[in-house]
Amino acid sequence: MKLVILAAGKGKRMGESSNHTPKPILKYKGKTLIQHKLEQLPSDINEIIITIGHLGEKIVEAIGYSYDNSQNGGSIIPVTYIEQKELLGTGHALWQTKEAIGPNSFFVLMGDDLYSKEDLQKMIDLHKKAEKVWVALVQDISEKMSAGKCVVDENDLLTDIIEDPEGKMERNTMYTGGCLLTPEIFNLPLVKISSTEFGLPQTFIQEERHADGVGGKRDIHAVQASYWKRITTPEDLI
Repeated sequence: MKLVILAAGKGKRMGESSNHTPKPILKYKGKTLIQHKLEQLPSDINEIIITIGHLGEKIVEAIGYSYDNSQNGGSIIPVTYIEQKELLGTGHALWQTKEAIGPNSFFVLMGDDLYSKEDLQKMIDLHKKAEKVWVALVQDISEKMSAGKCVVDENDLLTDIIEDPEGKMERNTMYTGGCLLTPEIFNLPLVKISSTEFGLPQTFIQEERHADGVGGKRDIHAVQASYWKRITTPEDLI
């Protein structure tokens, strides 16, 4: 299984640091954000693909072209870099990796957020058990947020993503940026979420919206994250 890390963005909300350091290699507790992520990889991962854009050469310099995952029961994992020449959102970034992904299932993680190995392994186990369903990592949060909210039913299926700019929805279930997909995702049309961006979750939720339960579109299972740290501002690194 391959892992795609989306690391091309500029991280404008990080302030001055984003002018000279790509957000994914900013340090938190003495390690870069990408290093934290790599240390949580399940042994199933056998290749890493990183999309780069803003100051991408610094990410290549920091990570190199291989990663030793022996501490997690894995092996030496090759690392490939693909440039997102136009920063047109997470959906567009993933589409740049289509040829490199090939025919097998793959993970997608954000280059700046932090995740846990236990949650990633849970996603893999569910994916294998349920005949290659898609899996989205979500988290219920207590504070109200004006952002897209995930709708999860009683069967733990992600059924919709609803924009909530005024924070009126009672349940705040956020998409963490982590998902496990199959190459069939590329059969869907990219969904534009602004004049300049195509969104990945808004694209893959189309699969669930058209699910008919009878050999049609597939379900998208939601896994509740036990740990997810968002890095959006300099204060999040403290």
